[in-house]
Amino acid sequence: MAIPTSPEGVEAPPTALERDEFNRRLVLSGCGRRVSYADVGNPHGLPVLFLYGQGGHRHVSYLFHHLARLHGIRLLCIDRPGYGLSDDVSIEGNVPHPTAFAAIVREFLDALSIKRLGLMAHSAGCIYALALAAQPSLAARLVEPVMLIAPWVGLENPHMPRYLKVAAYCPDVLIAATFRLLDASTSLSSFSGAGPNNKVHALGASINQGATADDTQDLLLDKETCATTAQSLSIPLSDFERRIHSETNNNYHDALVCLGRSPAGVGFILDQVHTHVHVFHGEKDALVPLQAAEVFVAQLPHADLIVVKGGTHVIHSRESVISQAFEVLATAAAVADSQEEQWPA
Repeated sequence: MAIPTSPEGVEAPPTALERDEFNRRLVLSGCGRRVSYADVGNPHGLPVLFLYGQGGHRHVSYLFHHLARLHGIRLLCIDRPGYGLSDDVSIEGNVPHPTAFAAIVREFLDALSIKRLGLMAHSAGCIYALALAAQPSLAARLVEPVMLIAPWVGLENPHMPRYLKVAAYCPDVLIAATFRLLDASTSLSSFSGAGPNNKVHALGASINQGATADDTQDLLLDKETCATTAQSLSIPLSDFERRIHSETNNNYHDALVCLGRSPAGVGFILDQVHTHVHVFHGEKDALVPLQAAEVFVAQLPHADLIVVKGGTHVIHSRESVISQAFEVLATAAAVADSQEEQWPA
């Protein structure tokens, strides 16, 4: 394959999504499983694992990488089994997919020498985040609160839409087609930055515009970082979608899990989640109505609800929501560090 070159014949620089930080790979020594992931933001900051929803892919981290750097967050977005370049797991197995994923994450964190981390998730990704939080050994490593954004709450919730409950009784061969209704939860064009010029803009891009040298220091940005980010804070929507669609996905099994059709279930109950949880939910979410979120929050042992006025199921595209989540986690980590200094073990 010919190497792309500029008009002058010089090798063209890689586009944002081609950079190494968006395409890292790891072979887990314990199970031999291949895992692909993105490792973006501030490499010296608090590690935060972000589990995206239906159609989750490591490249979605592009939307949040700049904002993560501004808040001093090291953002990790892992391809769940069957997505991107990560190995799949058997659907026929008796181990629930979320539980199997928790075991993968445990080994993944050990391989990267990450002892503590924040945890965020959106939509269907919240099922997997709760599976992690329900594991005592993983929960002990979490900086609380866990951040759930527009979480999927399960069809047993009395306030979930009737059409989704009907879909749960469809034959398996129809579920994938039915689940296209949920594509709005991950459609890149739904992001506020995907405007008339068909560009996807990284959240926080406007913060960097016009910043002085002193400003950039306050925002944890150096001159080299500013020069790099200024050239990579927007990319064509078509390029973004093409790259994601060129790799495998596990939308079908995500659909089975969300609709309660996975034979092994999810592997946990809400009573097992003892970590503090923040739930951000849109006031006008039509996929998971606010009433359903209220019931969900009431079922968690330690949770509170933050209602996003006018928000829909894509509130993860709101800079204010992601910024608030990052800020809370960064502050919680700083408080924990201070307490450890005052009261060393």
